[in-house]
Amino acid sequence: MRRPPELSQLGKFPVTGGSILLAVVVTLAYWNHSDVAFLMEDGNVRRGEVWRLVTSALPHGDIFHLMFNAYWIWAFGTLVEEVFGHVKTAALFVLLALGSGAAEYALLTGGIGLSGVGYGLFGMLWVLSRRDPHFAGSVDSNTTALFVVWFFACVVLTVTRIFPVGNVAHGAGALIGALVGLAIVGRGVRRISATFATAVIVAGGLVGATVARPWVNLSKHGATGELRLGYDALMAGRNEEAAQWLADATRMEPRNASGWYDYGIAMSRIGRADAAAAAYAKAYELEPGREDYKQAYTRQKEYLQTLRGK
Repeated sequence: MRRPPELSQLGKFPVTGGSILLAVVVTLAYWNHSDVAFLMEDGNVRRGEVWRLVTSALPHGDIFHLMFNAYWIWAFGTLVEEVFGHVKTAALFVLLALGSGAAEYALLTGGIGLSGVGYGLFGMLWVLSRRDPHFAGSVDSNTTALFVVWFFACVVLTVTRIFPVGNVAHGAGALIGALVGLAIVGRGVRRISATFATAVIVAGGLVGATVARPWVNLSKHGATGELRLGYDALMAGRNEEAAQWLADATRMEPRNASGWYDYGIAMSRIGRADAAAAAYAKAYELEPGREDYKQAYTRQKEYLQTLRGK
């Protein structure tokens, strides 16, 4: 494998070095409990703040997470920037962060860190190292083994609940990177096919992370952002908006009693008495020990009976 440049050459690689330095600064702020929530993936992505899918790559969870990603971004990114230049490298970093972040947030709860970009660069250089002399030796068998083993180790850590890892981001990043590599070295139909496949995956991730998220998300806790936004809208008296967020939240987390309860409040406020009663009933069914859920359901049922008796 190619030996990474010395850190003294940082100025020659403003995109790669700048990305790492920015990640370090944001991570230190995150560890110091500074408010970096505006960078994170949450329900606001579905409000149009899709840039969060990119900026969520900056904060990291711990020192190992940061150092591992920083090393490989430097090792891979400097070569890419040396060959392709600053602008194309910046565009590639954004594409990989966006594609991997969108896939993770669409299917699960989202994540943090530059791992998706790192795996994307690995996937791209794995292809280019075999077909482009500029990248010969950039990814050897030992590096390939490391990334493959680490990928499956992270899957095991996540499945066993020892430590959650953004495995979807890893896989999506590697796939997008490999397709970008094929688009670079391909000719004719192969180049068009690889480019089209890249666009489909990234666009599909964006759709899944926004309008289609209530239907494609697989996490048992994927509605955290929707629940919060629904509650905030409810407290602010924006009842129609609250109803929309909470309808999505209850679709994504059908066993979340508080979500059903808040949804019942929203439905009641906008005059949907039947839907409110059904939502309160569901909340009480899920948590029969909650007296407030029981009372809300009882009052709403009595109100319905009064309406029907008129």
